[in-house]
Amino acid sequence: RVPPAARELVLALLCARERRLGRGGARDFRQVALFAGLRWGALRRSRPPFAPSAAGAADTGNFDVLDESLSQP
Repeated sequence: RVPPAARELVLALLCARERRLGRGGARDFRQVALFAGLRWGALRRSRPPFAPSAAGAADTGNFDVLDESLSQP
């Protein structure tokens, strides 16, 4: 089940361009119920819940391989 606040965000992103969330800039997102209580000023300084590591631009180690033939050279 999708929470109502998440549903509101998705619907606001998947609509006609004239009504789409973000047309007024990043400040539009501050009004979304899903982000209530978010400390916007500290967002860039906050630590992410998961920080993936990568050996380089082509490293796909953080992704599951669903088809074994894709991992064979």
